[in-house]
Amino acid sequence: MAFLLILLLFTAGCGRQAQEEESAPEKTVVTLWHYWDIPACQQTLTKLVKTFNASQDRITVEIKYVPDEDFKKQLALSMADGTMPDIAVVDSSDFRFSHNMKHFADLTGKLEVLPEYLPQAMEPCEIDGRVYGLPFGMNCPALIYNKQMLEEAGYAVPATWEEFCDTAVRTTNESHYGFAVAGIQSEESLYAFLPVLWSMGGDVTRIDSEAGRNAFSLLGTLSEQGVLNRLSVSMTLADVMHQFSKGKTAMMFNTCMTVGYIRKNAPDIEFGIAPIPLDGERITTVGGEIMAVSEDGHVEEALEFMRYLAEPRRMQSYMDDFGFLAPRDDVMEKQFPDDEERRAFVGLFQTAR
Repeated sequence: MAFLLILLLFTAGCGRQAQEEESAPEKTVVTLWHYWDIPACQQTLTKLVKTFNASQDRITVEIKYVPDEDFKKQLALSMADGTMPDIAVVDSSDFRFSHNMKHFADLTGKLEVLPEYLPQAMEPCEIDGRVYGLPFGMNCPALIYNKQMLEEAGYAVPATWEEFCDTAVRTTNESHYGFAVAGIQSEESLYAFLPVLWSMGGDVTRIDSEAGRNAFSLLGTLSEQGVLNRLSVSMTLADVMHQFSKGKTAMMFNTCMTVGYIRKNAPDIEFGIAPIPLDGERITTVGGEIMAVSEDGHVEEALEFMRYLAEPRRMQSYMDDFGFLAPRDDVMEKQFPDDEERRAFVGLFQTAR
């Protein structure tokens, strides 16, 4: 009798467990593609996704890293064959191009927080009066310089283009170049070059103007003098960062993302952040990423993840960890309170366009 009672209780317990397992809702999987190759960015994204997944029981976000050099091609192929990820992290300069291949989901009126976002962040997301993406991290290029190399050459931080050229020449020797810049045939080279063009009074619509010729002439002269790393023509922003971290260049134009990398991989290098030199207006370039949603994917679930990302306190925490500038002014103004180098980018962003 006792054995029978135990058997009945065991069977009932198993039945309840099976019933609970059967009734447990199956989670919706939301795929997210990105191209960040800096370890700190990958780790921060992984942590962010893990905390979201643990915060609710309906959605699981799964991350896939696609190398930057393959990302646009892989995204285009996925759009063509109907396998686009639910969420794609797209460079703001590529957003409209990608949208024209296959429209992203229309997010107009679906994210209540968007009025709080900066106009510079929203502009590339808006097409024909509709919103097709959520701004993520933002950035702007600055002059990043090796303090020791400038001091040894007897030069202060250059403020004008004439001073910049002189400093680049004097900091060039057999072991390192005076300057390196992203020159690869992509949006990265344009991103780094535009502040040069704009500060001289030029514009892409007047590229053959005197200001435009002066901007190109400056880089050409530096290259002819052996001051500009000749490999710059094939370098990405990440490549330039690696060269700087190895002590192979005295100055570079790069973003806030590089600060953490230099500190970790080249702790002996003392570096500073300064505005890009000018002959006219103080100006720099707005860059960043946008989260785009596939209109054929799990739109509502993707939006829930985006709302999670948009919470201001959470945003400040993960943006600081990424090394990005937040796309909201009320968040950006509180970023990096104890970090002089990164905080400098917050001030420089005020002149970005």
